[in-house]
Amino acid sequence: MVSKFIRETEIKFVADEDILSKISSIKFEPYEEIDEYFTTKQMLDSFTFLRIRKKNGKTILQLKDVLAGADQTKDCYDSDELHLELNDEQYEKIRKMLLATFPHNFIVKKIRNKGHRNDCEICLDKVEDLGMFLEIEGEKEKILEICEELGLDLDKRDKGRGYAIMMADKKGLL
Repeated sequence: MVSKFIRETEIKFVADEDILSKISSIKFEPYEEIDEYFTTKQMLDSFTFLRIRKKNGKTILQLKDVLAGADQTKDCYDSDELHLELNDEQYEKIRKMLLATFPHNFIVKKIRNKGHRNDCEICLDKVEDLGMFLEIEGEKEKILEICEELGLDLDKRDKGRGYAIMMADKKGLL
């Protein structure tokens, strides 16, 4: 089982026509991500997420803690994440335990188009049932440089809700 612990810093925008035109020069590579969330109301309220992500032929158990509860006064938000890569047998056993343990679960499917600029990942996500979003991940200073370079208005950023919160809200779990 391969594991890693990371700190992630990101900013997210709803990708409207204006944003799509501003990122048109970025070369993107598409792939599908499917996240199955296992949660409680308390976890959602504290911005702590347990999910199994399937992407590029890999299955990864992830625990994500959005620091300071996605503080809406910050330009970007940080999260600590633990990633454990699972084989098929581990996936089946862990998923069965999670389904028996957590009262709420839901799936977030997206087509992620990933590009790079200024040592940051720039992702254009088409999220099923939620819409299109632009995410920029990397060091905060570099993220803000990209936002300035592209002319993105920080006041129009998605204020830390994240796809899990949006989907939980859509499903009436909040």
